[in-house]
Amino acid sequence: MVTYADSSFLVSTYIADGKTVAANHFLQRNSNPILLTAFSKSETQHAMRMLSFREIVPHEVMARGLLTFEQDQQKSLYEMFPLAAEDLFYKASQLSHRHALESGVRYLDMLHIAAALMANATRFLTFDGRQGKLAKAVGLQVKP
Repeated sequence: MVTYADSSFLVSTYIADGKTVAANHFLQRNSNPILLTAFSKSETQHAMRMLSFREIVPHEVMARGLLTFEQDQQKSLYEMFPLAAEDLFYKASQLSHRHALESGVRYLDMLHIAAALMANATRFLTFDGRQGKLAKAVGLQVKP
């Protein structure tokens, strides 16, 4: 099963929040690498930095989360999936055209769903309810 994780899931695995236990429980049961794109990696790193900027987490917690994220990539916990930006934007635009008015999903969240579909993922990891609903609507199995 090919699994894609959005930044809400990834951040919760590296910076403790109310969803960390669920994220870690899923990861312990999952033996396959999780797909990571340059987009999902960059957004996850940015989200961690914003938690520190907003003073939600101390700088040291953010730095440790970023470092552990990099180390996990080196340990092959993630499988990098290359995507051409133009193709990703085109796919997200198609999703937006079909689903934006009824789903209300933000564009960055559309990009995650588009990336998952382009990578032929079958499972989508998110803690975002609205995004998860759209992911299900386009045929992805949503977890955790």
